[in-house]
Amino acid sequence: MALLIAVFAAAVIDIQHDIDYMVFEGNGAFRGAVKIAPSVTKNLDEAVISLDLNTYKMKSLAPQLSLLIHETKHIRHFGANALELCYVADGLIDAFIDIRGKLRATDVAASFFILKKAGGIVSSLDGKPIDMKLDPKETVKFVASGNGEIHERILSLIKTRKER
Repeated sequence: MALLIAVFAAAVIDIQHDIDYMVFEGNGAFRGAVKIAPSVTKNLDEAVISLDLNTYKMKSLAPQLSLLIHETKHIRHFGANALELCYVADGLIDAFIDIRGKLRATDVAASFFILKKAGGIVSSLDGKPIDMKLDPKETVKFVASGNGEIHERILSLIKTRKER
């Protein structure tokens, strides 16, 4: 008998700043009591993009990211991946990208849910919806962004291994 898991609520808490991000099925996503929405920025030269480059494999991943880095004016990484996804949901940054394949599904599941319910987009590197098991052994690579236009532009600049 298969066990089906349904998620109806999620939370990510920024304990340093005493901010909570929450989502309840059917009610949208919130920062505290304020409903949030992602950025509508469409141009990479105006966007703030978060990019997790924390890996010993950077030499092999850098070619995939070089075009994106070249065309983006503001690259940042704040160091808390779950929160950075919430920052995309809240419109504080325009996109967050992690192509390392190190993040566990359980570490980002709540943030993915918050981002989607806020109106943002998260996909695999080939633009497909993320399909992951809620399992600590499952890892994920993704592009998360505030809107479809910037999302498509980012995906077009990330080279897949086949293109290199």
